[in-house]
Amino acid sequence: MGVIVSVTNQKGGVGKTVTVSSLASALNSQGYKVLSVDLDPQRNLDMVAGKGMAIKVGDVTTKSVLNVLKGECSLEEIIVPSSIGDLARASNLLSQWAGQPLITRTEFEKLSQEECFATMSKRYKEGWGENDHRVLKMKLAPVKDKYDFILMDTNPSLTLLTVNSLFAADYVLIPAFAEAASREAIIELWDTIRGMKAFNPDMRLQVAGILVTKFNKRNRNANGYVRVFEKMAKSMGTIVFQQKIRQGVSVTEYLTPQMDLLSYDTTGISSVDYKQFAKEFLERIHTMEEARKYG
Repeated sequence: MGVIVSVTNQKGGVGKTVTVSSLASALNSQGYKVLSVDLDPQRNLDMVAGKGMAIKVGDVTTKSVLNVLKGECSLEEIIVPSSIGDLARASNLLSQWAGQPLITRTEFEKLSQEECFATMSKRYKEGWGENDHRVLKMKLAPVKDKYDFILMDTNPSLTLLTVNSLFAADYVLIPAFAEAASREAIIELWDTIRGMKAFNPDMRLQVAGILVTKFNKRNRNANGYVRVFEKMAKSMGTIVFQQKIRQGVSVTEYLTPQMDLLSYDTTGISSVDYKQFAKEFLERIHTMEEARKYG
């Protein structure tokens, strides 16, 4: 059964997309079956998965994650092969998704006026919408056994999309800069997770760890924040990954040629770090999966 990982931070620009695409690329190259899911309307993950992969702005014909969440198609129908493994693409309209509608367009066109009203009335009385945070998990269920890893790239704010990602995931990986803003963002995310778990005892999510990105080991402040993160991680029952991702020039360039970082600059310092991180990530997930099994 596949492991679902949400790469999340409620702060933008911390390296979520480069982490998802690099990790997917590394795992895919090792023979793991990987599905990457883009939950960000900016579609940067799709852009680095290969030229022409991203659905164009204004395209309402090509099926995307938005159509899956709206119940208009299955997840299997939108999956396409890419340079980083299988990919479920986003739409620039994805931010418009606000949960399950009381009635779909298909139902509206098929049912009579009386049947439409009766359907909506019944659903309203049953508390329709109260389980909107569970939609993505239900959509992922049919494909979970087909993959070793399902990696989700989330948008940089707490929306219904982010909440769905966290509820659907087995683990959350938190990329963060060694700075004050990232510290606050981690606290906010941890509060979100604890709040969700308080109301959803069946929620499986565990924090796989904090990954420090754009790291400069010569920077005294950065090293200080790593120590802060380690204390925070301990209180969260998790770790700060030993491998840090150094800032290489290629990280600012790889989006333009529409290639994942490891393909664009395979020997660059950031690529080397991500390859090492992939090994540590696999070890960490294996350890946590074993703990689940026998815990």
